[in-house]
Amino acid sequence: MNATLLFDVDGTLIDSYPGIRHGFLIGLEAIRWDKPDEEFIRRIPGPPMPETMRSLGMSAAQVETAMRAYSDYMSGEGWQRFEVYPGMAALVERLAGEGYRVCTATSKSERFARAALERAGLLEHIDFLGAASNDGKRAKKVDVIRHVLDQANPERPLMVGDRLHDFEGAKEFGIPSVAMTWGYGAAEEWDLADWVARDADELERIIREF
Repeated sequence: MNATLLFDVDGTLIDSYPGIRHGFLIGLEAIRWDKPDEEFIRRIPGPPMPETMRSLGMSAAQVETAMRAYSDYMSGEGWQRFEVYPGMAALVERLAGEGYRVCTATSKSERFARAALERAGLLEHIDFLGAASNDGKRAKKVDVIRHVLDQANPERPLMVGDRLHDFEGAKEFGIPSVAMTWGYGAAEEWDLADWVARDADELERIIREF
């Protein structure tokens, strides 16, 4: 029986860092918050954006204002600023065509995830779109994975992601995981995964041997 694949989106299927970074900075400007260092900014894709903003010490009111500016930008130009990682579109299409069940498990909102995957030509191959809820009530990766398990009832699930939230979330449910090194994580985060892949070819080998 083929595996059910749970793909993270940002940093795994698509490189959306340019849009997310710019939107984040627009959010900071809206409340006149000092820009953090680039190492911090490089790590913002992955966890829910309100969580990232709170980690800087913002009040609830500041997070709300910053998120409004961020969301306004992402609703327009921001979500469109991405590239599909090399080989991933062909791999997803090939696996879906061979009977692998392809799902997503992303902290990106369902609205933006659907729009990005459709623009990338990937949505038609996604059997179940697991994402953060548009109202923000389901945002953490562990909650998104739980949602996928409850709604899609996947058999032999395998999580594919790039950040510790993907691997820790998968472990909560006993799901093995693959770390994609081209994303936004660091080596110590990849150590939490069961396998590490540097490109689409390595990922395909892992999936077929799973």
